[in-house]
Amino acid sequence: SAVPVAPSNIKARVVIVDKPGAPQTAMVAYGVGLPRNSPDYVATDVMNQILGGLFSSRINMNLRERNGYTYGAFSFFDFRRGPGPFMAGAMVRTDVTAPAVKELFKELHAITVDPPNASEVTLAKNFSLQSLSGMFETAGSTSGLIGDLFVYNLPADYYRSLPSQYDSLTPDEIAAAGRKEVHAGQLVLVAVGDRAKIQPGLEQLGLGPIELRDNFGNVVNK
Repeated sequence: SAVPVAPSNIKARVVIVDKPGAPQTAMVAYGVGLPRNSPDYVATDVMNQILGGLFSSRINMNLRERNGYTYGAFSFFDFRRGPGPFMAGAMVRTDVTAPAVKELFKELHAITVDPPNASEVTLAKNFSLQSLSGMFETAGSTSGLIGDLFVYNLPADYYRSLPSQYDSLTPDEIAAAGRKEVHAGQLVLVAVGDRAKIQPGLEQLGLGPIELRDNFGNVVNK
């Protein structure tokens, strides 16, 4: 069956799901990613390790290590047959929701204009490259990878060529993936927390109109 076309004109906005009395806010920014068989997959994978995939990533170092807003912050692309979602966020204390969101979006914008340095590139490339062998550790995981060739329409020699793709990846290609695949101005921020405490600060960030929704995603009248 045909893969549904991903939306291309997402309007930035903030969705709040009210949880009165919640001590934390679950905040995740959502956007549109890219298909698993995209020629930009390898560059995007390494770029995301730098952005929010590794413990030493920019998002985690900012929100956790420098500011102490959370125990861990992340970003990742869910690669599917069509463009899957891109997600970035963290669980943060209620009282630092707005500052944490501000820093998250600061890093999402920075990856599009501030190219990764040599240390970031080396660490991220090595992680992705050296993780490949572990993907074939069991018969079950190996059979799943073989199935992916058909599910995602990948060439039969895909896994044989994958190490060289990572190895030959250039810093410019990684930086280009950041500019192309992270759309900081077209993200929908979902914040699940105590509305009374987090909405005023989120409004001040200017990330778009505020929507209120319930646990099932239904719009709630203000």
